[in-house]
Amino acid sequence: MLCTMLLPTLLLAALPSTVLAHPRYHNSEYYTLGCPPTTKPFASQHEQLTVLTNFATEVFVQHNLDQGYNTYAAKNFINHAPEISGNGTAIAIATQGPMLKGGTTEIQRIFAGRDANGTSYGTIHFKGISLKLGVGDIAGIWRFAGTCLVEYWDVATGVYNSTNPIAYF
Repeated sequence: MLCTMLLPTLLLAALPSTVLAHPRYHNSEYYTLGCPPTTKPFASQHEQLTVLTNFATEVFVQHNLDQGYNTYAAKNFINHAPEISGNGTAIAIATQGPMLKGGTTEIQRIFAGRDANGTSYGTIHFKGISLKLGVGDIAGIWRFAGTCLVEYWDVATGVYNSTNPIAYF
């Protein structure tokens, strides 16, 4: 009995600290930021790509913001978007809803992967056509904790005439 309890502890102590710091072994933001029960704290790249694709479809194509955010994003996710004045799903839904109303979104590409430090990110690049804002080229960057979206940045510009025939999309 002592051996079965002691051996895992000794093996854990022998691991380098960089392994224990890897997101696979420590994911406290999943819990502290309030990830919904429809997500899980650890995930493969394929699972994250599926989540981001489903989220993009719910929020940007079908304009079902409540469903998308409440299913895939942490209640208190960290938001760096300049047009949204705070963190969390409630503020994002209230701000993005009017921006998307009456418009359309064409998803261009979706990516999920890890950076050099092992942190999981996903990117949604889309063409937004808004009655209020016109045509925009938007890239949203999401950081994951497992299958939960916990942090967000975006880069956006209006679509203007260009000498480059493949500009924007």
